[in-house]
Amino acid sequence: MARIEHHAAYAFLIYYGIWLLFFSEGSWIMPRYLTFLAVISGMVPDFDAIYYLLKNQGSKKIGTEFQHHLNYWTHWPLSYIPLIPVFIISLIFDFYPEYFLAPIIGIYLGHFLFDSISCGDGIMWGKIPWKKNQYGRFINLLKGGCDGYHGVYWEARYKKSLMGKVGFLASTISLIIVVIHYILLILQVISPTDPAISGYYIIPILIYIFSLGFRFKKTPTEYLEEPPEGRYADYRVNPSYINGLSTKNQKNHLKKYKTLLENKGVMEKITLK
Repeated sequence: MARIEHHAAYAFLIYYGIWLLFFSEGSWIMPRYLTFLAVISGMVPDFDAIYYLLKNQGSKKIGTEFQHHLNYWTHWPLSYIPLIPVFIISLIFDFYPEYFLAPIIGIYLGHFLFDSISCGDGIMWGKIPWKKNQYGRFINLLKGGCDGYHGVYWEARYKKSLMGKVGFLASTISLIIVVIHYILLILQVISPTDPAISGYYIIPILIYIFSLGFRFKKTPTEYLEEPPEGRYADYRVNPSYINGLSTKNQKNHLKKYKTLLENKGVMEKITLK
């Protein structure tokens, strides 16, 4: 995964580029509503973390036990498929298609694409949301030393990884672009009838400033050590996940993680197909 504010930056930059190509009509100033929508859309799947914190009585630290890519529909790409036909309909009828496109770009390209890189586990692109006990393969392309870690243990390693640095750069560039947009609004260069104080710009700015603060915040040394559960205490040794794989995927999984499964004593809990 990436930090939630990094997802917001990726979503904004990718959508901004698409907007410039297809919707800008010669202007480089993106409307404040679209700016806000692009930023928030990239963060949507990670809202399950808020649910987790509330469910666990406001726990301030998210550890290895928090594995939303495995357990929450908000992190299963097929959950958002209905957004695509809605966008197509808006495009056909020319009904503000740029607004219906923003969530698709933010969720799929700003979030799931980067959750498939440098992650603790990856993304199950083939997980069917309404089939509770069936699972898909996790895709995690550029592990960068983060593979197998979760929560604060993943975060400590992500900060030092290549993708962590790329996310910081994306947040910095996004911050500069949005601040320029906001300055032009304050000076009434754009939308002179709009209020100078706009949450549609202020909220994204605060999100990116938070990202910069994370970059320079010192990581507690305890989280650079191995977690109490050990590395790879996730889907790799989860019997429910393994039993829910297709015959082919289960066979490949057992072959790839044979030693780990034996060391964890999981093999006897697996139903072979």
